[in-house]
Amino acid sequence: MKVAVKDANVLIDLVEGDLLGLWFRLGIETHVPDLVLEEIKSPEQRRLVDAMVEAGNLKVGTFDPTQVPRIESFRREYRVSLADAAAIFLAEQLHAALLSGDKLVRKVGQSLNLDVKGLLWVFDELVQRELLDAADAGQRLDRVVEAGARLPTDEVQARLRKWRAG
Repeated sequence: MKVAVKDANVLIDLVEGDLLGLWFRLGIETHVPDLVLEEIKSPEQRRLVDAMVEAGNLKVGTFDPTQVPRIESFRREYRVSLADAAAIFLAEQLHAALLSGDKLVRKVGQSLNLDVKGLLWVFDELVQRELLDAADAGQRLDRVVEAGARLPTDEVQARLRKWRAG
């Protein structure tokens, strides 16, 4: 994967797990629609995300008036939020992977033949590439879950067992 588009939940979860900086060390060009940034309400989360935008690590996608009808069409057809529709549209336009934890967004992305990944994939990549050791990964995954991330419990538990077993 060379390019990825993130939705708000993955971006927030990366901040909660103190993983945003590590994510950029994977070398994946990362985009987020401007509408997704508007969904980040916590001042601390927004400060960290804005710092990544200012550093040029996180590219913000904006849309011209000719693209808005297509985004609105995604919103209506797939019954997703406008920000989620924008993320799906941007991933499609950039031929990028779509990173989302939202079940409906993931389903829509797959129906459009997008490469869809989630937060657990990010953890796996960070551990596999040795940017994060297993014990630290387990602690950060616990932190993300405690902060309210909606992740498949069985997959979370499997990773925690594996990483704690060392």
